[in-house]
Amino acid sequence: MQLKIYQENAIDELLAKAKKLLNLSGNKKLVFKSPTGSGKTIMMAEFLKQLVDDREIRQSLGFIWAAPRQLHIQSREKLENYFETSQALKCSYFEDLDDRKISENEILFFNWESINRADNIYIRDNEQEFNLSKVLERTKEESREIILIIDEAHHHATSQISQGLIQMIGPKLTIEVTATPATITNEDEKVFVQLEDVKKEGMIKKAVILNDDFDSFIEQGKIKTQKLSGGSEELVIDAAMKKRQELLKEFQKEKVNVNPLALIQLPDRKTSLEDRIRERVESILKNKYKISTEKGNNKLAIWLSGEHINKENVEKQDSEVEVLIFKQAIALGWDCPRAQILVLFREWHSPIFSIQTVGRIMRMPEPDKGHYKNEILNYGYVYTNLDNIEIQEDIAKDYITIYTSKRSFDPKLSLLSCYPKRHREKTRLSPLFIEIFLKQAKEYKLKKQIDTKAKKFDLKIILNYKAEDVDALAGVKIIGDEKIKASGFDMQKLFDFFVRNNLTPFYPEDRSVGRVKEAIY
Repeated sequence: MQLKIYQENAIDELLAKAKKLLNLSGNKKLVFKSPTGSGKTIMMAEFLKQLVDDREIRQSLGFIWAAPRQLHIQSREKLENYFETSQALKCSYFEDLDDRKISENEILFFNWESINRADNIYIRDNEQEFNLSKVLERTKEESREIILIIDEAHHHATSQISQGLIQMIGPKLTIEVTATPATITNEDEKVFVQLEDVKKEGMIKKAVILNDDFDSFIEQGKIKTQKLSGGSEELVIDAAMKKRQELLKEFQKEKVNVNPLALIQLPDRKTSLEDRIRERVESILKNKYKISTEKGNNKLAIWLSGEHINKENVEKQDSEVEVLIFKQAIALGWDCPRAQILVLFREWHSPIFSIQTVGRIMRMPEPDKGHYKNEILNYGYVYTNLDNIEIQEDIAKDYITIYTSKRSFDPKLSLLSCYPKRHREKTRLSPLFIEIFLKQAKEYKLKKQIDTKAKKFDLKIILNYKAEDVDALAGVKIIGDEKIKASGFDMQKLFDFFVRNNLTPFYPEDRSVGRVKEAIY
């Protein structure tokens, strides 16, 4: 593939600074910052190829590539494809290592948070002496220096566990790769790729626009057409589907075979309320837009935990899938350049979404061609009924392992089963709550404090907000500035959220919410 000018410049700078640090005594750190969608993995692959081919490098080098979640699998596939012709480096997992060591010009890929666990098979001692510390020991016995590459480095931050692991690996050079290096400090050298250079080459979209053209759906604080009386979820889906059709027509005018994809992010499930939101979204898509998972249609894909429907070829530019429903898992490392619209719904808690999620709609579908003549195709679009949004980058979440337990069964064992009796009253409001609530309501004269004559209330939404640098949005709060009338569904949902929020963290489950509602009306 043809590298872009900014990619060639970054590779040259990485090579020069890495060589300089390798010639110094002690362990060194190099930070490589490049915007989301700029091709960080490809730049790293070419840099590593040039590094091992460089005749000025006297040391024998072995590499470790660590990444959060399942990103190490995707990275290995990309690098293996990149090195297919040159065979410059060998890409391996633990089980692929010859003689239980990292050979010269070999990259060991692993998942960072799993290696962080003390009970991990590659960490704990075993009879075969096949664990990370022994692998490193054998590698270094051959006078081979280790270069550690930490992908999405902002996830591991500066946690003590991660720092201890880096110390155990003892790399001559650590290269931390990130789009948002706010938490990374104490680097010896750094290489930064500028966002404007990436945009200039047409690798990523010019900006992300929040609720573009939303005012065309709202008139004097009301949803314009009676057909949208279903509420703000329907309003948001309508706006997104209208934009998708608009983009499709413009791609066809450009004679580009791209079917733009809309991503709908559902709230994480806490109670049955989130199930109802999903049912409502799927119902709107099916009944109004003829988009479903049914055979013969296949225009809707589902990517949820334990549920993958029509997901196989969703990344293809001309895939028939028009909408993908997902939760959090999609965010990191997933590449689908035809994804251009993101839909977010109101949640019960303070709304926060990740830069990584927004980054999924930042890539251009044809980066070799760059930006299109038609400007509408050069932007990503987010539609939401949130009244304010905080964009926050996840820090250290996937590099720190929460202690969990799993049950295993050995049929040869006969053990006495001991368990505590379940006390539901500790996790669920008892019927006694209603009596107590009514007594307190009378004492505090709550009835007089409620405006029973109110016929409506308004929701705030965000109109036409443009963000040109997605990676720089961390910590930014975007506040809604336009009011719309809340529908009956919106009012019920917001009331349920209000009840659940006030029951958190002790009783936020469905029966408790129902008991509060029963006490009030």
